[in-house]
Amino acid sequence: MCAAILPASVACNGMSDAGDPSSAPAAPPGEQAAVTPPLAASPGGASHPDEGVILAEIATVVRAAPGALDVLSLVAVTWPDGCLGLAEPGQVCSQALVDGWLATVKMPDGTERRFRGGAGRVVAERR
Repeated sequence: MCAAILPASVACNGMSDAGDPSSAPAAPPGEQAAVTPPLAASPGGASHPDEGVILAEIATVVRAAPGALDVLSLVAVTWPDGCLGLAEPGQVCSQALVDGWLATVKMPDGTERRFRGGAGRVVAERR
C-alpha cells in the first residue's frame, strides 16, 4: 500500500510550482502576487476583460470619467485569495486562487495608482 501511495506523493511534490503563488518569494504587503503574461488567457480558458472594461471599472471606483484616466500598465495576475492579496489582519478571505489583473493608472491629478481586480472586484492598493 505504501508503495502505491509513495510514487503519487513524490509525483505531486515533484510538480512545478511555477503557477503556485505560495512557492514564490513572499512579496511585501500590498505587492502583487504571481504575474502571468500581459492579458493572457487564464489556465481555465477564461479571458481577462479588455483595457476599456477595466478602465470603466476603475473609473467607477474612483468616481472619475474613464477619459480622465490613463492606463500605464496592465497585466494578468493570479491572486492568492479572494481578497486579491490585500487582506487586512483578521479579515476572512476565500482561499481559492483568483484570476485577475493589476493595473497602474495615471489619475486626473497626475499621480499614479495601482488597482487590483478579479472575481468581479476592483480594489485600489494603499498608497
